Amino acid sequence: MAESKTQQQTALGDVAARQLAIATRTVPQMVTISPRWLTRLLNWVPVESGVYRLNKVKNATQIEVDCSSRDEKILPQTFVDYVENPREYNLAAVQTIVDVHTRVSDLYSKPYNQISEQLRLAIETIKERQESELINNANYGLLHSVPGEQRVKTRTGAPTPTT
Repeated sequence: MAESKTQQQTALGDVAARQLAIATRTVPQMVTISPRWLTRLLNWVPVESGVYRLNKVKNATQIEVDCSSRDEKILPQTFVDYVENPREYNLAAVQTIVDVHTRVSDLYSKPYNQISEQLRLAIETIKERQESELINNANYGLLHSVPGEQRVKTRTGAPTPTT
């Protein structure tokens, strides 16, 4: 008959002891959060009504100015005309609801406050979405606002994994 090689445990093991140990933890993190570089670079204008109207000069080449010597020359008369139907950007709100049960916030808010961390991560996600919309939105995104003559065309189409 084979002899069994079981040893009787005489001390608390590492796995069980770790359950009572205080581990150093980081704040919750998400891989979808990126640095806020775009929003820091853009010139921000308050848009209280949610509509941004881009008023432009209709034809800047028709504005006459003079740069002459100091004589008593007759100066050109001119005016600046505006586009009658300027482009308007209707902005959209990015929003969500954060739901944290009081049981969770009461029992599990050490060492990090659950409500604060839930709000922080939700706000970071909202900022991510805002930045994405600033670039990709079909109505007002930067990529969709580039004039046709400034778009770079590829020679052979979209890139592939082999090119």
